[in-house]
Amino acid sequence: MYAAIDSHVDLLYDLIRHHPETPFEETQDAWISLQKLAAGKVRVIVSALYCKDDFNGPEKAADNLRHLLSYAGKNIRSLAALTTAKELETCYHGTGAPGVLTLLENADALLEFPPEELARRGVRMVGLTHVGKNRLGDGNAVPHPEGLTDAGRNLVAELDRLGFAIDTAHLSEPCFKDVSETFSGRLISTHTGFRSHCAIPRNLSDEQVQIILSRGGVIGIAAYPGMLSLDGKADLALLFRQIDWFVQKFGPAGIGLGSDFGGYDTTCKGFEDHTQLPALAELLAAAGYSDNNIRDIMGGNWFRFFLALLND
Repeated sequence: MYAAIDSHVDLLYDLIRHHPETPFEETQDAWISLQKLAAGKVRVIVSALYCKDDFNGPEKAADNLRHLLSYAGKNIRSLAALTTAKELETCYHGTGAPGVLTLLENADALLEFPPEELARRGVRMVGLTHVGKNRLGDGNAVPHPEGLTDAGRNLVAELDRLGFAIDTAHLSEPCFKDVSETFSGRLISTHTGFRSHCAIPRNLSDEQVQIILSRGGVIGIAAYPGMLSLDGKADLALLFRQIDWFVQKFGPAGIGLGSDFGGYDTTCKGFEDHTQLPALAELLAAAGYSDNNIRDIMGGNWFRFFLALLND
């Protein structure tokens, strides 16, 4: 089996929705569990601090972020927090409990909550928006989107100065363009599909893929059927074909897993949870992928990216 890294897991959101005030290690029947992570040989997950658009604005955003940080600190203790390159390396190559990196998804709160404080807490990845409009810019579901606001540009400059990576996953096209032109740091997309296969604004165009890769980034393919096919139906074979398409077009070094497990209500048949990761590796092997390429797709590409990010 190959050590896996999942670059986007809505663990906190799933706990809050379905297992309120229950520590992660006590949720054996949950969509994401220690047992399922072990079965998929998942060594590292990126857990999202998903800030709903409902909480945008100066009255709610920072308090909501503080609540999520507190909730995660209380209920996700069984995963080792990875804040240094050494911790990441030890965890990825080890056999103990999996580790967790943290991503802020929707950064509206950072207009009141200092980004420096986020960095001190070990959070080094930020997505500026979710699907809607916030004080920074427009997300992918805004009907007639515009680019970054002045506040958004100022925050991007501050994130650049502090050495954050920006997750482009939910940015509208104009905001993606503005970020790519004004931010000099690392760009990623932690959970996405591809417009070449499912032509929706949420997914990446080929041009956007190339921009992310040119900046040393990695792209995590999601298991959400709505990002894999226009009819909202998907299975493991379809997921594999889109990974294979990516590798044939862009090479094997920029693709990884970003399941988005816990963040939606439908499932990808045959890839319902982390226990199915070995089945994906088997498909890659059957298609002639080398051990090194399979290892990179399952986790190695993200490992090298996160190692470089934490080393900065």
